[in-house]
Amino acid sequence: MLAFFLFIHARGVRWFGTLQVLMCIVLGVSILVLVVPGCFAIVPANYSPFFTAGVSGFLAALAPLFFAYAGFESLAQAAGEVRDSTRHLPGVFLRGLLATTVVFASMSAVAFGVLPGESLRGSTAPMADVARVYLPRAGSVVVVLGALMAITTSINATMLVPSRLALMLAADGLAPAWLGQVHPRYGTPRRGLLLTFALASLLLASGQLSMALHIAVLAMVLLYLLHSLALLALPRRDPVLFASRTVRIPVWLQRGAALLSVLAMTGLVLVIVVRDVRALRAETLQARLAGGRLTSLELLCGWSAAGLALHTVVRRRRAP
Repeated sequence: MLAFFLFIHARGVRWFGTLQVLMCIVLGVSILVLVVPGCFAIVPANYSPFFTAGVSGFLAALAPLFFAYAGFESLAQAAGEVRDSTRHLPGVFLRGLLATTVVFASMSAVAFGVLPGESLRGSTAPMADVARVYLPRAGSVVVVLGALMAITTSINATMLVPSRLALMLAADGLAPAWLGQVHPRYGTPRRGLLLTFALASLLLASGQLSMALHIAVLAMVLLYLLHSLALLALPRRDPVLFASRTVRIPVWLQRGAALLSVLAMTGLVLVIVVRDVRALRAETLQARLAGGRLTSLELLCGWSAAGLALHTVVRRRRAP
């Protein structure tokens, strides 16, 4: 699957967009097949207790849930390849977030209403198990196909983002220039795509996907925290840049949203840090290494050191 999407992206961004739209159509149909009839199969008693693992379980679920929402930002990485992006993308972001919220909430309401939390917790294919309760075999097959589309659309977008980030970092002198080379015919950063494919393949072969998820969640939360702080400081620090914005959202609303985001991201960071501190106290570093259970804090320190070293080497080579 990784090799297939590598080929798609190497051919050009239009191939990526066309395939993504087709897969999203299949995914949308499967969600409708799951949710609409599922509303009539809900057992209200399954919602009690609402927080099956208490407040601590609710807090523990916030970080991975945030990661599930964060895929919409992949669009921003392709802004340079979107026609009139400053006019089109803001509306796409807002509508996309609203639609994603409705989809996630409706799927969760049906899933937990049809099967109790204990059954879903032990399931390897929860949506398929839910569908089997009230759908015929053909309907269950459609839901399973939709679950596969959910995976493939994520992989397709994931293949796009790192190569475009590498392109921007190379252009800014923060990464080796060879990463930013673009194919003369297809206009794609093939070296960045190949590097993404190689690293993803190694990660898949290592079986350490949970470790990757931990560092991705913490890094993303920190990134959003910095973005929100920058939005609060931008009108004063760089009024010219702030005045060039094309989305005319009221300033009070921008600042209110940024402040709310700062508070929310700080809370998520605290949740992750408390969880990691408890893990550090419970096990030694050697035991965590042997079991592949490094904490997000340890992974963040390691990746930050590697990134800082790469940045230092590149800047020194480019210094006059």
